[in-house]
Amino acid sequence: MPERQTRHHRQSPWQDNHPPETLPPIRHVTVGHGVRWIGEGWALFVRRPGLWLITALLQTLLILLVMLVPVLGQVGAHLLMPVLSAGLMVVAHRVQYNEPVAIADAFTGFREHAPAVVNVGVWYMLGWMLIVALGLLLGGGAALSGMAVGLETQYEWLGVVISVFGIILAVTISLLLVLPLVMSVWLAPPLAVFHDIPAMAAMKHSFVASWRSLPAFIVAFFLVALMLFLTALTMGLALLVVIPVMGGATFAAYQDLYELPQPAANGEPNLTGSEIADA
Repeated sequence: MPERQTRHHRQSPWQDNHPPETLPPIRHVTVGHGVRWIGEGWALFVRRPGLWLITALLQTLLILLVMLVPVLGQVGAHLLMPVLSAGLMVVAHRVQYNEPVAIADAFTGFREHAPAVVNVGVWYMLGWMLIVALGLLLGGGAALSGMAVGLETQYEWLGVVISVFGIILAVTISLLLVLPLVMSVWLAPPLAVFHDIPAMAAMKHSFVASWRSLPAFIVAFFLVALMLFLTALTMGLALLVVIPVMGGATFAAYQDLYELPQPAANGEPNLTGSEIADA
């Protein structure tokens, strides 16, 4: 059974009222760690499946209720994502270290460190809005240009080529912009909750940690995207499993990418995560 971490993890780390301290060093990990994070997320799920299923169900219902609100529903859903992710980090922490855990822990983001995680949600929402607006601008402009070429010249096929190529380019650029946005938001909730840092600092450190282990991040990103795509085959029911696995994988990545000190037994010196792995 893994030992509990010092400082922020002696008690409930998200309830400590201590000043921000220097973040632990960032580790560089190899591409295979992206698969390992998903596996560790699954391992956390199977340790307490009932708890995770109820947690995922309640969080999904909350998001669906928010999305029913006209116009503002999509905005509210994007704001909720980091807040609910912070709750999943708390649940994952408690499950990992065999601590008492309740369903209410999944909504810790609404109570503890709420300004930081809500601000992460604000920046996440604004990022998505800018990406969507840019994609529509580029794609719509290409489509209109293609139509104009087809109508005003005898080369209709050229208009079709311009439209298709422009739309493909717009989608490609949008996807490339999504990656840095996700890199910035991915580890921001655990950093904000466990280390008492504001939203922008958490997003900056999340991006740096993701960038330094970019191949592993990309592998995990596409595995999660694949899982989300496959949920369509179950009419969304698989989300009740995918959401906990995603949360557990994010927590595993946070522990893997940062040199979090681990207390040694029998009075031995504290070791970092990488030193324990190398022992």
